[in-house]
Amino acid sequence: MRIMKLYISTILFFFVFTIGCRKEIRLDLPEYEPKMVLEFYLEDNKPIKCLLQESILFTETTNFKLIDSALVVLRHGEVNDTLINSFYFDPYFGKIYNYFSPKIMHLQPNVEYEVFIRDRKGRELRGATRLNSPVPIDSLIYNFDLSGRATVGLIFKDDGSSNNYYRIVAFKEEPAINRDSIWDITFSDLLFNGNQFSFYTGYAFQPGDTVIGRLYHLTEEHHNFKESVNNAQSSNGNPFGQPANIITNLTGGLGIFTALNFSEKNIVIK
Repeated sequence: MRIMKLYISTILFFFVFTIGCRKEIRLDLPEYEPKMVLEFYLEDNKPIKCLLQESILFTETTNFKLIDSALVVLRHGEVNDTLINSFYFDPYFGKIYNYFSPKIMHLQPNVEYEVFIRDRKGRELRGATRLNSPVPIDSLIYNFDLSGRATVGLIFKDDGSSNNYYRIVAFKEEPAINRDSIWDITFSDLLFNGNQFSFYTGYAFQPGDTVIGRLYHLTEEHHNFKESVNNAQSSNGNPFGQPANIITNLTGGLGIFTALNFSEKNIVIK
């Protein structure tokens, strides 16, 4: 009985001691200034569109804050295209844009494309980009495993005279992000500069399937932006992850402004 009383007394002592030692800690964090965030991808034979948002605090519950009534101008050569504040939905890739122009772009090499944005708060954002030349796909091939499933390989030759950055995407039936068997990888030519390179999907296809392979020739800025976004997402909530900053090619804000160029081949699994 005495042992039980001693045990209870000890527990009460530590409980009272712990309560008495509690101290409120106040963190004085630096004031955060929201920035404009832009995603602007120029595509050949497509209308002009972009997504303009405002960055938010990590502790905010909303996922995004769209910026309305901004002046958004695309400049190329002697042409100025002003986008209107209107929603545009891309059904194939499931993306929403809030600035749009129905004008069909015809991208040209050796032309500098510039974007200028001024919002209602007077903030200004600028960026510039050029179109990379397409890299041809040498071949699109497939092989079967013992169960009759097929893997598709995309083969191309890298230009060794410069640093290059690529994205390979394999679609089933048609280019659409909501389809099954989507394979997507982004990388540089660091390990195979000037040599032939081949990328294979998993064994995800079967006879009768049509597979579309795309080889994007990315700008260095686009590649670095994608890598920094992936690193930031990986370290978010990870106490052992390295802090990651978003690498941008814009001044006055964050995000990416770039021109997309790709080669494409189709193959039917037989």
